[in-house]
Amino acid sequence: MKIKRQKFYENFKEQVNKFNKIILVPHDEIDLDALSSSLGMYLLLEKFEKEVIINIDEDNTELGVKRALQKIKKLNLNMNISKLDSIELTENDLIIILDFHKKEMAQNKDIFRMCKNIIIIDHHVESKEYIQNYILKYIDDESSSTTEIVYDFLKEEDIMLPSYIATVMLSGITLDTSNFTIKTTDKTHEVAAELTKCGAMSKEVQYLLKEDLHEYIEMQKIIFNTEIIDKIYAISVGKKTSIYTKEQLAKIADSLLQFDEVEASFCIGKINSNIIGISARSLGNIDVEKIMNKLNGGGHLTDAACQMYNTTLEKAKAELLKILEKMK
Repeated sequence: MKIKRQKFYENFKEQVNKFNKIILVPHDEIDLDALSSSLGMYLLLEKFEKEVIINIDEDNTELGVKRALQKIKKLNLNMNISKLDSIELTENDLIIILDFHKKEMAQNKDIFRMCKNIIIIDHHVESKEYIQNYILKYIDDESSSTTEIVYDFLKEEDIMLPSYIATVMLSGITLDTSNFTIKTTDKTHEVAAELTKCGAMSKEVQYLLKEDLHEYIEMQKIIFNTEIIDKIYAISVGKKTSIYTKEQLAKIADSLLQFDEVEASFCIGKINSNIIGISARSLGNIDVEKIMNKLNGGGHLTDAACQMYNTTLEKAKAELLKILEKMK
């Protein structure tokens, strides 16, 4: 384990032992990394004999997350997963934020009013708009995923993972690395191999990552109208009449990187009636984080995004093109 991570983990255990009940909070539009890091953390805290609850408020979760939650219930793994209004949360409890650190990405912002004891664990590049008043924070943007970080803690405690939880954790890493093509290090492959030894099933990972056919067709329609700029930038724009999830925009941006000569890709679409989202991806030769920073966003060298308020798809695209023009 990295020295910085080891030091955090020692402080983490010290803080955790001060609380009896702990609520695990993944981000909104929950993806498989947010879910799998929460599941791993659940098993870790159970070893410390804590009452643990995973807070999931959303009914319309991503398809892979929905499948995983259904299978966990079917297998009777006895994990307490509840909506916020079903949790008796007090000021004496602890919240652990997983796979995000910006308040706007919370499923339910009421949780921050209900409890002030917060620990943050994330792998995204740190934003200036992070959650305040935390008691402990660990953000490692060199890690492929939050799952990779949590796995280190599980390994430290020599916790044996149930086969299906190992499978979900492997799917979380696979998703966040786009099948081990980005943000992937020797550590990432090492964790993936160890999860396989724990019983993670590659066929089941494929099943969790399957896409909805209707959604896939709609995504292909957007990709069909992709514009190539300066031979290296691919830009796709969603329909004016459609609302997309951030995950859908990210999937399209990921897909655009497959095309010859494309070094960076951008997908622009409405994620709300008055919010335009841009998801950006690159192979590493172009820093999309810097590009998104200019639009008040952020992320990684190869994986970034931004949100633009009270604007149009055309204006958002024009702003992006201005930035790309200046980079010549």
